[in-house]
Amino acid sequence: MPQGSFGRIRAWNDFTALVPFAQATSTVPAALGNPLGDGWSLHGVNEGTTVSTVDEPGGVIAITTDTGDNDNAFVSAGTFSPADGGMECEFRLKIPTSVAATRAAVWCGFMETLSVATPVMPFETASTTTTYNTGGQAGFGFDSDATAIDWRFGAGDGGAALATKDANGTVGTALGIKAGATITADRWWVFRVEVDSSGIARGYLGDAQNDESGALTLIGESTAALGVNDQFHATVGIENRSGANEELELDYAYAQGWRDWDTD
Repeated sequence: MPQGSFGRIRAWNDFTALVPFAQATSTVPAALGNPLGDGWSLHGVNEGTTVSTVDEPGGVIAITTDTGDNDNAFVSAGTFSPADGGMECEFRLKIPTSVAATRAAVWCGFMETLSVATPVMPFETASTTTTYNTGGQAGFGFDSDATAIDWRFGAGDGGAALATKDANGTVGTALGIKAGATITADRWWVFRVEVDSSGIARGYLGDAQNDESGALTLIGESTAALGVNDQFHATVGIENRSGANEELELDYAYAQGWRDWDTD
């Protein structure tokens, strides 16, 4: 098959432009999602608001869900396939208020199954049980319905957890691998997920409170592979766990994969 000069597929947005809605605010989402530019779209369940945050430098988008239980909003790009040379995504985000730790769930990473109008969290935790939804997935999340509320790295496929291990080689559980980052209001985290061409996923966290350098630290990796020929979306999302709205601030969104030159 012929090959051009642009094998790399990259989605990057620093959110330095006002979000492309009237007066930089809009209901969330439109029926088919809202383009944010540079390869990213915003979509979710029910309504809410989206604004550009202008009291912080460098471009920040603030996403607020509606007040209904399980209302959510997702930012996504893709799709990408591990078989084409691997894929990676990275997000810098924070939750402005402390109540999110008691009434919200947040996710960032790769997911195979993604509805535009009714997306669902790839994995969800209630008490001490984590449910993995359909399709492959690898990334970080927390859920205020969990008994122990922590950022965790997890991977799954076909409605079940994939085998994982932490940075020290300790085998993970279906609950996910604790990242050691407390859910604190108005604090930035950086999350990075890499999936190599064999389908093995690795999750990294940048957390200045635990490491003053802010360096990305390996939290965990899968020891069983995602489907290498499956198509994945790079995603970050927030979902209510009560009848109250919740807010997520996103500083940047990045994803990269490679072109399949053999596609007819």
